[in-house]
Amino acid sequence: MVPLNYNQLYYFFKIAELGSIAAASKDVLISSPALSMQLKELEETLGTPLFSRIGKKLVLTEAGTIVHEYARDIFKLGFELKDTLADRRKTSERAKIEIGCQDSVPKHIADSLLTFLISNKSCRVILREGNREELISMQNEFKLDLILTNSLPQTKDSSIFETKILCKENIVVVGHPKFKNLKWPQCLKEIPIILPTYHSSTRQKVDIFLKENNLTVDVIAEVEDKATEIDLALNGNGLIFVMKSSVATLIKEKKLIEMKELSNVYEEVWMCVGKRKLLNPLALFAMKNFTLSLK
Repeated sequence: MVPLNYNQLYYFFKIAELGSIAAASKDVLISSPALSMQLKELEETLGTPLFSRIGKKLVLTEAGTIVHEYARDIFKLGFELKDTLADRRKTSERAKIEIGCQDSVPKHIADSLLTFLISNKSCRVILREGNREELISMQNEFKLDLILTNSLPQTKDSSIFETKILCKENIVVVGHPKFKNLKWPQCLKEIPIILPTYHSSTRQKVDIFLKENNLTVDVIAEVEDKATEIDLALNGNGLIFVMKSSVATLIKEKKLIEMKELSNVYEEVWMCVGKRKLLNPLALFAMKNFTLSLK
Protein backbone atom coordinates (compact mmCIF):
# COMPACT_ATOMS: atom_id res chain seq x y z
CA MET A 1 0.00 0.00 0.00
CA VAL A 2 1.33 3.43 -0.97
CA PRO A 3 1.57 5.59 2.19
CA LEU A 4 -0.60 8.71 2.30
CA ASN A 5 1.28 11.95 1.65
CA TYR A 6 -0.04 14.35 4.29
CA ASN A 7 1.43 17.39 2.55
CA GLN A 8 -0.66 16.50 -0.49
CA LEU A 9 -3.69 15.95 1.75
CA TYR A 10 -3.15 19.39 3.27
CA TYR A 11 -2.93 20.98 -0.17
CA PHE A 12 -6.19 19.25 -1.15
CA PHE A 13 -7.78 20.47 2.09
CA LYS A 14 -6.79 24.06 1.34
CA ILE A 15 -8.13 23.85 -2.23
CA ALA A 16 -11.43 22.50 -0.92
CA GLU A 17 -11.66 25.15 1.81
CA LEU A 18 -10.75 28.10 -0.43
CA GLY A 19 -12.59 26.91 -3.52
CA SER A 20 -9.85 27.11 -6.12
CA ILE A 21 -6.27 26.14 -6.86
CA ALA A 22 -5.36 29.79 -7.41
CA ALA A 23 -6.60 30.84 -3.97
CA ALA A 24 -4.95 27.86 -2.27
CA SER A 25 -1.71 28.58 -4.13
CA LYS A 26 -1.49 32.02 -2.51
CA ASP A 27 -2.26 30.58 0.91
CA VAL A 28 0.31 27.76 0.90
CA LEU A 29 2.89 29.71 -1.13
CA ILE A 30 3.20 27.14 -3.91
CA SER A 31 2.68 27.86 -7.61
CA SER A 32 -0.64 26.81 -9.16
CA PRO A 33 0.97 24.29 -11.58
CA ALA A 34 2.87 22.65 -8.71
CA LEU A 35 -0.28 22.53 -6.60
CA SER A 36 -2.23 20.96 -9.47
CA MET A 37 0.47 18.30 -9.77
CA GLN A 38 0.30 17.55 -6.03
CA LEU A 39 -3.48 17.18 -6.27
CA LYS A 40 -3.17 14.86 -9.25
CA GLU A 41 -0.67 12.65 -7.38
CA LEU A 42 -3.01 12.47 -4.38
CA GLU A 43 -5.90 11.44 -6.64
CA GLU A 44 -3.71 8.73 -8.17
CA THR A 45 -2.75 7.48 -4.70
CA LEU A 46 -6.39 7.32 -3.63
CA GLY A 47 -7.51 5.95 -6.99
CA THR A 48 -10.36 8.42 -7.51
CA PRO A 49 -10.98 12.01 -8.66
CA LEU A 50 -11.56 14.41 -5.77
CA PHE A 51 -12.94 17.34 -7.76
CA SER A 52 -15.20 17.84 -10.75
CA ARG A 53 -14.78 20.97 -12.82
CA ILE A 54 -18.00 22.86 -13.60
CA GLY A 55 -17.04 25.76 -15.81
CA LYS A 56 -14.23 27.47 -13.93
CA LYS A 57 -15.38 26.15 -10.56
CA LEU A 58 -14.02 23.12 -8.70
CA VAL A 59 -16.68 21.01 -6.99
CA LEU A 60 -15.97 18.12 -4.65
CA THR A 61 -16.91 14.69 -5.92
CA GLU A 62 -18.61 12.23 -3.58
CA ALA A 63 -15.20 10.73 -2.79
CA GLY A 64 -13.75 14.23 -2.42
CA THR A 65 -16.41 15.10 0.15
CA ILE A 66 -15.47 12.03 2.21
CA VAL A 67 -11.74 12.83 1.98
CA HIS A 68 -12.43 16.46 2.95
CA GLU A 69 -14.26 15.34 6.11
CA TYR A 70 -11.34 13.11 7.11
CA ALA A 71 -8.83 15.84 6.29
CA ARG A 72 -10.71 18.36 8.41
CA ASP A 73 -10.64 16.01 11.41
CA ILE A 74 -6.96 15.17 10.86
CA PHE A 75 -5.82 18.78 10.71
CA LYS A 76 -8.11 19.82 13.56
CA LEU A 77 -6.30 17.25 15.71
CA GLY A 78 -3.03 18.63 14.40
CA PHE A 79 -3.96 22.13 15.56
CA GLU A 80 -4.86 20.69 18.97
CA LEU A 81 -1.59 18.76 19.23
CA LYS A 82 0.45 21.86 18.43
CA ASP A 83 -1.53 24.00 20.84
CA THR A 84 -1.36 21.41 23.64
CA LEU A 85 2.42 21.11 23.38
CA ALA A 86 2.79 24.89 23.19
CA ASP A 87 0.82 25.22 26.42
CA ARG A 88 3.16 22.98 28.41
CA ARG A 89 5.08 25.33 30.69
CA LYS A 90 7.63 25.09 33.44
CA THR A 91 6.03 25.02 36.87
CA SER A 92 7.47 28.47 37.60
CA GLU A 93 5.59 30.03 34.68
CA ARG A 94 1.99 31.20 34.74
CA ALA A 95 -0.66 28.96 33.20
CA LYS A 96 -2.26 30.53 30.14
CA ILE A 97 -5.88 30.90 29.10
CA GLU A 98 -7.06 32.53 25.88
CA ILE A 99 -10.55 34.02 25.98
CA GLY A 100 -12.62 35.28 23.07
CA CYS A 101 -15.20 38.00 23.72
CA GLN A 102 -17.88 38.77 21.15
CA ASP A 103 -17.87 42.45 20.15
CA SER A 104 -21.46 42.92 21.27
CA VAL A 105 -20.87 41.59 24.82
CA PRO A 106 -20.57 44.47 27.34
CA LYS A 107 -16.93 44.93 28.29
CA HIS A 108 -17.61 44.95 32.05
CA ILE A 109 -18.51 41.25 31.78
CA ALA A 110 -15.14 40.38 30.24
CA ASP A 111 -13.46 42.60 32.85
CA SER A 112 -15.22 40.70 35.65
CA LEU A 113 -14.11 37.33 34.28
CA LEU A 114 -10.49 38.45 33.88
CA THR A 115 -10.45 39.91 37.39
CA PHE A 116 -11.88 36.66 38.78
CA LEU A 117 -9.25 34.51 37.09
CA ILE A 118 -6.31 36.75 37.97
CA SER A 119 -7.47 37.05 41.59
CA ASN A 120 -7.95 33.31 42.10
CA LYS A 121 -5.27 31.72 39.94
CA SER A 122 -1.66 32.36 39.04
CA CYS A 123 -2.34 32.75 35.36
CA ARG A 124 -1.79 34.81 32.24
CA VAL A 125 -4.99 35.80 30.45
CA ILE A 126 -5.13 36.66 26.76
CA LEU A 127 -8.34 38.38 25.63
CA ARG A 128 -9.35 38.53 21.97
CA GLU A 129 -12.39 40.19 20.42
CA GLY A 130 -14.37 39.47 17.27
CA ASN A 131 -17.76 38.49 15.94
CA ARG A 132 -19.27 35.13 16.91
CA GLU A 133 -18.29 33.36 13.68
CA GLU A 134 -14.66 34.46 14.02
CA LEU A 135 -14.49 33.31 17.62
CA ILE A 136 -16.09 29.93 16.95
CA SER A 137 -13.62 29.40 14.08
CA MET A 138 -10.69 30.29 16.37
CA GLN A 139 -12.01 27.95 19.05
CA ASN A 140 -12.33 25.12 16.52
CA GLU A 141 -8.66 25.67 15.64
CA PHE A 142 -7.82 25.52 19.38
CA LYS A 143 -6.74 29.17 19.46
CA LEU A 144 -9.28 29.93 22.21
CA ASP A 145 -10.06 28.09 25.44
CA LEU A 146 -13.28 29.89 26.31
CA ILE A 147 -15.76 32.23 24.58
CA LEU A 148 -18.10 34.92 25.88
CA THR A 149 -21.05 35.38 23.52
CA ASN A 150 -24.57 36.81 23.64
CA SER A 151 -25.77 34.36 20.99
CA LEU A 152 -27.34 31.17 22.30
CA PRO A 153 -24.94 28.30 21.54
CA GLN A 154 -26.22 25.57 19.25
CA THR A 155 -26.85 22.56 21.48
CA LYS A 156 -26.23 20.22 18.54
CA ASP A 157 -22.85 21.81 17.76
CA SER A 158 -20.38 18.95 18.21
CA SER A 159 -17.52 21.41 18.73
CA ILE A 160 -19.01 22.71 22.02
CA PHE A 161 -18.05 20.84 25.19
CA GLU A 162 -19.96 22.87 27.77
CA THR A 163 -22.01 26.07 28.03
CA LYS A 164 -23.08 28.24 30.95
CA ILE A 165 -25.42 31.21 31.00
CA LEU A 166 -23.93 34.13 32.92
CA CYS A 167 -26.85 36.52 32.84
CA LYS A 168 -30.25 37.30 31.38
CA GLU A 169 -31.14 40.96 31.63
CA ASN A 170 -33.72 43.35 30.25
CA ILE A 171 -32.63 45.88 27.66
CA VAL A 172 -32.96 49.59 28.40
CA VAL A 173 -33.10 52.56 26.06
CA VAL A 174 -30.70 55.30 27.17
CA GLY A 175 -29.46 58.61 25.85
CA HIS A 176 -27.77 61.91 26.67
CA PRO A 177 -29.30 64.03 29.48
CA LYS A 178 -30.24 66.68 26.91
CA PHE A 179 -33.10 64.37 25.91
CA LYS A 180 -34.58 64.15 29.43
CA ASN A 181 -37.71 66.19 28.69
CA LEU A 182 -38.84 63.89 25.88
CA LYS A 183 -41.48 61.27 26.66
CA TRP A 184 -41.71 57.61 25.75
CA PRO A 185 -42.29 56.37 23.06
CA GLN A 186 -42.34 59.69 21.18
CA CYS A 187 -38.62 60.07 21.85
CA LEU A 188 -37.94 57.18 19.44
CA LYS A 189 -39.45 59.22 16.63
CA GLU A 190 -37.69 62.47 17.58
CA ILE A 191 -34.17 61.28 18.43
CA PRO A 192 -31.75 59.46 16.09
CA ILE A 193 -31.14 55.81 16.94
CA ILE A 194 -27.86 53.91 17.13
CA LEU A 195 -28.21 50.13 16.77
CA PRO A 196 -25.94 47.10 16.89
CA THR A 197 -25.13 45.48 13.55
CA TYR A 198 -27.66 42.99 12.26
CA HIS A 199 -25.76 39.82 13.18
CA SER A 200 -26.08 40.56 16.92
CA SER A 201 -28.92 39.03 18.91
CA THR A 202 -29.69 42.42 20.49
CA ARG A 203 -30.32 43.95 17.07
CA GLN A 204 -32.66 41.19 16.02
CA LYS A 205 -34.67 41.53 19.24
CA VAL A 206 -34.85 45.32 18.91
CA ASP A 207 -36.03 45.01 15.30
CA ILE A 208 -38.83 42.68 16.44
CA PHE A 209 -39.78 45.11 19.23
CA LEU A 210 -39.96 48.06 16.82
CA LYS A 211 -41.99 46.10 14.31
CA GLU A 212 -44.46 44.77 16.90
CA ASN A 213 -45.03 48.30 18.20
CA ASN A 214 -45.26 49.89 14.72
CA LEU A 215 -42.36 52.21 15.50
CA THR A 216 -40.40 53.76 12.65
CA VAL A 217 -37.04 55.17 13.76
CA ASP A 218 -34.20 57.14 12.23
CA VAL A 219 -31.13 54.87 12.41
CA ILE A 220 -27.97 56.96 11.98
CA ALA A 221 -25.41 54.24 12.77
CA GLU A 222 -25.02 50.50 13.13
CA VAL A 223 -22.11 49.62 15.41
CA GLU A 224 -20.51 46.25 16.12
CA ASP A 225 -18.56 47.28 19.21
CA LYS A 226 -20.60 47.92 22.37
CA ALA A 227 -18.12 50.43 23.83
CA THR A 228 -18.31 52.56 20.66
CA GLU A 229 -22.10 52.43 20.81
CA ILE A 230 -22.05 53.79 24.38
CA ASP A 231 -19.53 56.50 23.45
CA LEU A 232 -21.85 57.72 20.69
CA ALA A 233 -24.70 57.96 23.20
CA LEU A 234 -22.49 59.83 25.69
CA ASN A 235 -21.69 62.37 22.96
CA GLY A 236 -25.39 62.99 22.39
CA ASN A 237 -25.56 61.43 18.94
CA GLY A 238 -28.64 59.31 19.67
CA LEU A 239 -30.41 56.68 21.75
CA ILE A 240 -29.03 53.16 22.23
CA PHE A 241 -30.50 49.81 23.34
CA VAL A 242 -28.25 48.11 25.91
CA MET A 243 -28.16 45.85 28.95
CA LYS A 244 -28.76 48.05 31.99
CA SER A 245 -25.72 46.76 33.87
CA SER A 246 -23.43 47.99 31.09
CA VAL A 247 -24.53 51.62 31.65
CA ALA A 248 -25.61 51.52 35.33
CA THR A 249 -22.65 53.62 36.50
CA LEU A 250 -23.20 56.19 33.74
CA ILE A 251 -26.86 56.47 34.69
CA LYS A 252 -25.95 56.87 38.36
CA GLU A 253 -23.47 59.60 37.43
CA LYS A 254 -26.20 61.22 35.27
CA LYS A 255 -24.05 61.03 32.17
CA LEU A 256 -26.83 59.02 30.55
CA ILE A 257 -30.54 58.88 31.31
CA GLU A 258 -32.84 55.90 31.10
CA MET A 259 -35.71 56.53 28.72
CA LYS A 260 -37.37 53.11 29.12
CA GLU A 261 -36.74 49.57 30.33
CA LEU A 262 -38.17 47.08 27.83
CA SER A 263 -39.82 44.44 29.99
CA ASN A 264 -40.18 41.83 27.25
CA VAL A 265 -36.85 42.42 25.49
CA TYR A 266 -33.81 40.89 27.14
CA GLU A 267 -30.23 39.93 26.40
CA GLU A 268 -28.23 36.90 27.49
CA VAL A 269 -24.52 36.31 27.89
CA TRP A 270 -23.12 32.78 27.62
CA MET A 271 -19.77 31.23 28.39
CA CYS A 272 -18.69 28.35 26.10
CA VAL A 273 -15.82 25.86 26.19
CA GLY A 274 -14.95 23.99 23.01
CA LYS A 275 -14.27 20.26 22.78
CA ARG A 276 -10.67 19.09 22.79
CA LYS A 277 -8.65 16.15 24.03
CA LEU A 278 -7.13 18.11 26.92
CA LEU A 279 -9.36 20.87 28.26
CA ASN A 280 -7.73 23.94 29.76
CA PRO A 281 -8.08 23.60 33.58
CA LEU A 282 -8.54 27.38 33.90
CA ALA A 283 -11.50 27.28 31.50
CA LEU A 284 -13.08 24.49 33.53
CA PHE A 285 -12.39 26.41 36.75
CA ALA A 286 -14.14 29.48 35.33
CA MET A 287 -17.07 27.38 34.13
CA LYS A 288 -17.57 25.87 37.56
CA ASN A 289 -16.90 28.88 39.79
CA PHE A 290 -17.39 32.19 37.98
CA THR A 291 -20.66 34.00 38.56
CA LEU A 292 -21.54 37.47 37.35
CA SER A 293 -22.73 40.09 39.79
CA LEU A 294 -24.97 42.66 38.10
CA LYS A 295 -25.24 45.80 40.19
